[in-house]
Amino acid sequence: MPGYAPTTPRHIRRQVIGWVLVLPLLVSFLRLPFPFGLLLGLGSIAASAYGVWFASRHASRRVTLFALIVTVFNAFSLFMLGTASLLKVPYLIAWYYWYEYHASWVYGYF
Repeated sequence: MPGYAPTTPRHIRRQVIGWVLVLPLLVSFLRLPFPFGLLLGLGSIAASAYGVWFASRHASRRVTLFALIVTVFNAFSLFMLGTASLLKVPYLIAWYYWYEYHASWVYGYF
């Protein structure tokens, strides 16, 4: 069938998601001093790039495109917000904008 897109096996898809989404999220929770934290973030981006390479070798084009887009957003997040995880960005933005409002309610700063 010419219109049939090949599917990616479940274990390959899970491995790509682990390299591209989960590993950068776990690394983003570590806090290290200046040169080591930056190297850890760059290592996380390198692991995401490996996930893209792995997807290009073993997965369908859709999974590879997903991995590539998430890796680009992870790199953008590293250089703009200092965290190498796309999944942690909404948490950081919410923390920056809403912490003061909730802190005044919790700690009694009226």
